[in-house]
Amino acid sequence: MPVDQSGPLNDTEASQQHPSVIDFSSILPRLSLRAGLTFFMSVGLFLFLLSRFSLPLVHVLVEISSIILLVAVFLIGWNTRQLVRRQFFLILGVGLFVTALVDLLLLLASQSVPIVSALSPDMATQLWLIARTLGAFAFLCAIFSLGHRDYFTDKEWLFGFLLSGIGCLALVWPIEIFPSCIVEGQGFSRFKVNFEYAIIGLFCLSAFLLVFRSRYLTQHLTVLFSLAIFMSTLSELIVILDAGAYGLLHLLGHYCKLGSAVLVYYVMVEGTLRSPFASLFKDVEQSYEELNQELQRRVIAEKKQEVAHQEASLLYRMSRAMHSTLNLDELAHITLSAATGVEAGGFERATLFTVNKRTGMLQGMLGVSVDMASLVLPAGEDHLAWDQLHLDEESREAQRRDKFNQKVVKQRLQLEAEDNALAKAFLSEEVVLVADPDGEQAGGRQLSESLELGPYACAPLTGRDQIIGVLLVDNPFSLQEIPPTRKRFLELFASQAGSALGNASLVKRLEMAHANLQDIQEQLIHGEKMAVLGEMAAQVAHELRNPLVSIGGFAQRLTKQQLQEPKANEYAAIIAREVKRMEEMLGNILSFSKKQLVCFEECNLKNVLQEVFDLEYDHCHRQGIKFDCALAHNLPVILGDYRQLRQVFLNLTINARQVMNEGGVLTVSARAGSLRGEKAVVVEVRDTGGGIKPEVMRNIFNPFFSTFAKGTGLGLSISHRIIEHHHGQIEVVNSEKGVRFIVSLPVVPSAGTSPGSAEKEKAG
Repeated sequence: MPVDQSGPLNDTEASQQHPSVIDFSSILPRLSLRAGLTFFMSVGLFLFLLSRFSLPLVHVLVEISSIILLVAVFLIGWNTRQLVRRQFFLILGVGLFVTALVDLLLLLASQSVPIVSALSPDMATQLWLIARTLGAFAFLCAIFSLGHRDYFTDKEWLFGFLLSGIGCLALVWPIEIFPSCIVEGQGFSRFKVNFEYAIIGLFCLSAFLLVFRSRYLTQHLTVLFSLAIFMSTLSELIVILDAGAYGLLHLLGHYCKLGSAVLVYYVMVEGTLRSPFASLFKDVEQSYEELNQELQRRVIAEKKQEVAHQEASLLYRMSRAMHSTLNLDELAHITLSAATGVEAGGFERATLFTVNKRTGMLQGMLGVSVDMASLVLPAGEDHLAWDQLHLDEESREAQRRDKFNQKVVKQRLQLEAEDNALAKAFLSEEVVLVADPDGEQAGGRQLSESLELGPYACAPLTGRDQIIGVLLVDNPFSLQEIPPTRKRFLELFASQAGSALGNASLVKRLEMAHANLQDIQEQLIHGEKMAVLGEMAAQVAHELRNPLVSIGGFAQRLTKQQLQEPKANEYAAIIAREVKRMEEMLGNILSFSKKQLVCFEECNLKNVLQEVFDLEYDHCHRQGIKFDCALAHNLPVILGDYRQLRQVFLNLTINARQVMNEGGVLTVSARAGSLRGEKAVVVEVRDTGGGIKPEVMRNIFNPFFSTFAKGTGLGLSISHRIIEHHHGQIEVVNSEKGVRFIVSLPVVPSAGTSPGSAEKEKAG
């Protein structure tokens, strides 16, 4: 059956192929940033002017408008539930519809619109809490439904919310067991305030969950819905702070409530009427991407299995061919022909050296090139050729008369000498790879010149727990290096050739193939673990951020009070500043996997470096480190992100300080210079803590790589990324005395080459 590979339809294509579907994109306005701001500012100004005349009238207008909008949201969500098969919009509409009914009851029974018997202030507050709770649960349930199967039907959601609303109203009247919200003579009860905080918690939970479910919505809908959650949360917070009635703060709370309703309405219109197919095919696109990724993983695994299978099959045929004879001469010709055959080993030449125990020498026995191998193993024939090898005397004699073989049989090498690769392979019992024969020691270089070797490899031949010879294969014609990936093939081939035990060789090969599959699986698992490790680091950073915000907030409050201790305010300011810096560092970890936004502005690096000096001076003094700061007077002002640049130089300074546990000299200097022919500022951070090990040097900018026990491994990686986003350059000069980090920043960054600036242009 043919498969349609055209991909998901866009809205225009869907409307053309489905004439019965109305194209609402031409009649419904799209909420742009400019239009949205203009609308909200106009409404806010209108409500403010109207509040000067009558605040109760503003209250009534806002409540009526919100109710109308929420009812419209329900009608749209209910009538489009068959078109948009995602219950997100239906749940949102149903939940907010029940919320609107409670708000309507509250409005009709209020003192401003006394259509029914006016409610007492306590009962009105209870109804307010019920309505807000239903609205918060509507947001939470709608977001939770994204990416999950439909747990309930459409009607079950409707009746569920209706029954929940009726049940909550029954607690107020006639059962009258809902706790009191107003204490006479004192104001709001503690229960009411805590209940409001719980509602705010539900909204915050909805926002947190939306971060992980945003991939199921379009970016436009995600932004609008996030703003709606924010304005609902702000409205609840204002209700807690506003103890009076009809004040300016009260007006702002109503404005936020109306704004949330408007945004939810636009979310419903955008997701159902205007772009139904964008919402419908979002799940299809997500599933397609997941299936495509799974397919790619399976293709890679199948390719690796296919290579392993081909290698196992090839080695099996070689083993059968070598085990087809017990004649040493025939076995030597079969082994070398198999190593150099086009449809076999694929090397250009193969040489066999055997061990002479009496003389302690390795002596050349036979050498076969690729053109002579076809005499025994003809190229281009099917697998049956392995069972019908040309082992007649004429073919073997032709290989022996070859000029290359005449040179091989004259070679003699000492077994105990370690100046050649053959002796090393014999002594270590391992395959030895040689990429440059001319760069070998005297013995190896002499052998290379005698046989005119190209890049080669030596493999020991082991039979019955003892080495009986060494196999040498090389590529003298193409000069192609033998890659390490072929090292295993040589080991297996040499093991089979040396032992000549067919069944044992085959079993070993199958075991090695199984080990190969296990290695591949372990590598995949290791890669997944590293990805999860990065995710966990980001989650831990997110959890640490919350208590830091509280600490910083209280420290800020202390700075605004006149404390008795003379330096208390100064200490509080330092705490607040350092907490802010820690929040920024945690923010770097959270945003490490995302594109960073660089806010370019005029930046004086003198101020940046002076602030770093002030922060680190006491730490250096306590460690016995002399901290020198040499800044040139003619440093030009650059365009950059002050906060990010400060983080870069603070990271470099902290790293330099941490490597000098026993004291030293830390020098930070800045001067005018050039970068890629343009004016630049060059900042150098130098320490005397000793150099960096070569094996560590190549990993210093890798994320999560750290040589410190308490390090996150992100400092230098983040610094490197920030400098790249500033179109700058960071160099490392390593020596035995210490390390120099040289940062070059252009005065005016080039446009359009930085990932950071590209992200900023998108955001704008």
